[in-house]
Amino acid sequence: MELRWLESFVVVAEELHFARASDRLHLAPSALSAQIRALESHLGVRLIDRGRRTRPALTSAGRLFLEEARLTLEQAARAEAVGRRAGRGELGHAQIAYVASAAFSGVLTDVLNRCAAELTVQVRELETPAQLEALACGDVDVGFLRWRPRYPPEVTATCLLTEDVVLALPAAAPLAAYEAVPAAKLRDECFVAPHFDEEHGCQDQILEVAAQGGFHARCAPPVRDFIAALTLVGGGLAVALVPDSLRRVNIPGVAYRPLADVSLTTRLVGAYRRGETSPAVRGVIRRLREAAAATVTEV
Repeated sequence: MELRWLESFVVVAEELHFARASDRLHLAPSALSAQIRALESHLGVRLIDRGRRTRPALTSAGRLFLEEARLTLEQAARAEAVGRRAGRGELGHAQIAYVASAAFSGVLTDVLNRCAAELTVQVRELETPAQLEALACGDVDVGFLRWRPRYPPEVTATCLLTEDVVLALPAAAPLAAYEAVPAAKLRDECFVAPHFDEEHGCQDQILEVAAQGGFHARCAPPVRDFIAALTLVGGGLAVALVPDSLRRVNIPGVAYRPLADVSLTTRLVGAYRRGETSPAVRGVIRRLREAAAATVTEV
């Protein structure tokens, strides 16, 4: 049974006039009559009485079939719409990973809000190296992570946000009295940073501050993420270099100050596989690029 047969039957049932139904359907009357006959032959029942001197009328079977035909056409239209939207990446499922600090940047929530109405998205926190491995093997579709100078060959990235790096220090420490802290004043401080067993990242920034201040940096054992680092800072055990967006994290005992004589920045990127084929994931990537463009415009 073909959908065009059902559409023709419904229009004839509504018009009860073959000429007007033909006009609505842009079909020749003979073609319309052939479709109705094909439908009746397929079902083995007459749906329309065609009187020579009277207007066509639905049979009792035709009246019952009309409701089901309308429902079938409505469902077919919904199925077609879903298929087209899925093909455009407006529907579907995607796995997103993020580093903890990305949650405070505003960019992650912006992308999720752009996806929420149409896509089913699952999110999980994951460190940068683990994200890159998961992206490369397909366990994660899109990652929000700190910029790396190199990515796996199958992974590319879009810069979402560039932000200043600030000093997090104990609020009760004498250094908190400074509006901006000179690097040399950090000589006796212990630095804490996330450690991802990689060549580039927070450790390089600590070394740059130490070089500017003319001292060898003393570092605490590395921690899992910036939130753990801020916890140690709040406890008076260390200082930390953190993205400016972490000012939003209200941990008791922590103060934030810019550096007076060192300019450091960090970039949050959205990473994804090159040549992604999933329409849903391409939809997330498109929204990610929209968020990146909006951030650049705001800056």
